[in-house]
Amino acid sequence: MSLEYRGLNEQLQEAILNPNSPIYAPFLAYLKDQTGMPTIMMLAFALAVVNLSIVSAAPSVVGALPSSLRTCLSKTRASVLYPGDQKYDALSKAQNSNYHPHPEVIVVPASAKEVAAAVRCVAAEKGNVKLSPRGGGHSYAAYSLSGQVVLDPSNMKTITFDDEKRQVTVQFGQTLGPLAKALGQKGYALPHGTCPGVGVAGHSLGGGWGFPSRKWGWLVDRIVSLEFVDIDGNIKLLNSGSTGHDAELWWAVRGAGANNFGIITSFTFAMEMAPTSTVNYEYHFTSDSDCTQVLLEVQDLGMLPANDPKGLPVELGMEVLFIGRSERDERSCYLSGQYLGKKTAFLPVINKVLDKLGKRGIKPVNSETKIKEFKDWIAALTDLMGPLDGPNDPLPYYAQSLVDSGTPNYKKTQVDRVFQAIQVAKSIQGTENDVSFDLLGPGAETNRPPSTGDMSYIHRRSLFLIQIYSAYFPGYSDPAVHADALDKITNITTAIKQASPQSEWLSYQNYIDPYLKNFGQEYYGSGLGRLKSLKSVADPHMIFDFPQGLGHA
Repeated sequence: MSLEYRGLNEQLQEAILNPNSPIYAPFLAYLKDQTGMPTIMMLAFALAVVNLSIVSAAPSVVGALPSSLRTCLSKTRASVLYPGDQKYDALSKAQNSNYHPHPEVIVVPASAKEVAAAVRCVAAEKGNVKLSPRGGGHSYAAYSLSGQVVLDPSNMKTITFDDEKRQVTVQFGQTLGPLAKALGQKGYALPHGTCPGVGVAGHSLGGGWGFPSRKWGWLVDRIVSLEFVDIDGNIKLLNSGSTGHDAELWWAVRGAGANNFGIITSFTFAMEMAPTSTVNYEYHFTSDSDCTQVLLEVQDLGMLPANDPKGLPVELGMEVLFIGRSERDERSCYLSGQYLGKKTAFLPVINKVLDKLGKRGIKPVNSETKIKEFKDWIAALTDLMGPLDGPNDPLPYYAQSLVDSGTPNYKKTQVDRVFQAIQVAKSIQGTENDVSFDLLGPGAETNRPPSTGDMSYIHRRSLFLIQIYSAYFPGYSDPAVHADALDKITNITTAIKQASPQSEWLSYQNYIDPYLKNFGQEYYGSGLGRLKSLKSVADPHMIFDFPQGLGHA
């Protein structure tokens, strides 16, 4: 079977199984009406039909792009890649290998003007062709490669420093690792995640958390201006001085800017001076019951204001990672993070947690405790992230997320149920599952109003940012196995929410979940209506679109 045919087959499989696909609900309704089958049987039947008929069906998509669009793109001066062209395969590969995108064309611009020209070409098709910008390709559901036309920014990675203003301007093709290295070499830093290959664009527009975020805020908070290409191909500068429609865009894109309103081609961030002393730490605990208590103690201390002498100061970044004990790994959880300061200052802070655990007879595994002090910021980041220029190999995975309302009120019996659900999920063959609780809390910079002005990013009051993650998650070839795995991961999320069932639990848009039903409300909260109104004006034909775009919320 040719590459084109395989790509279509995989896309149809994903469309049938993905509830955010526009054909999912009507297709299943039709099958149920015709066959009366249960959902799982219907999905299996549908996939069998796809697999049998794909060879004869595939030729219908060849040359599907309008000739007018092909001609227009050829005049943009950008590199234009079609299936079969050199580099097409590499640039169309998703980081989540459960997805196999097959865009009809990949446009590789070298400037904002070339981006604008490509946007005008696609916009001329009045919504019949969709456009997706690819950053680092790390969208959890491969949405950055979901359009018929994909803008790949691999030729736009310039980093420019303004030492006087302590600002850095970064083009939208850059990724976190190389940016962190460039910043560190100049003695600067930003708050961001620990995966080197994640794109700066999507990471910052959807929040952007890292261990320094309790002190420095979300990465989105550090944005002071943006170079923006609108639906008409106009290149604009958006910042706190923008007025009228542009002011509304400035509010919207910081939180909901990933392929909803236009293409952001560069970001200007306010930098921090890189710490001259940093501590990376990691403690292991061996039983599920001990790890339950670890989370409870971190919860109690984290609920105190960060400036309370009894609380956890903002210099301390912390994560509790549940993995659940198994025959293969006796460790049940990790308590890890990064402290912005010297080891002599760190030890009294971490002992606030360890002393409380010690009074309950709970101690970490001393042989696996890691406390590393660094004078060099790049060395500290490399210890956390691995090689900053290193590649991130594709991996099949799935994740859900939760953002609490600030008072999750976890109790022992409830956290025990979370571990029970984790243990059940271990039966998903070949997977590696974990739950991370990243500490935010009162007094943390993440929970303060941003100094750069009001924005659509809403997660400002939570105690923990939570991710329920499953590596080597089964793909779409066996719907029964996929559905069973999905149920088991969802049961972990449900167990967490039972701690406070009446509270408002939101979701984090950077951990995008293709199965999240009420995604618009959970990602954007009360700002959803305002965002949808702006979408209808800024992109009336939904050129910038994906299954969880604002046009579907």
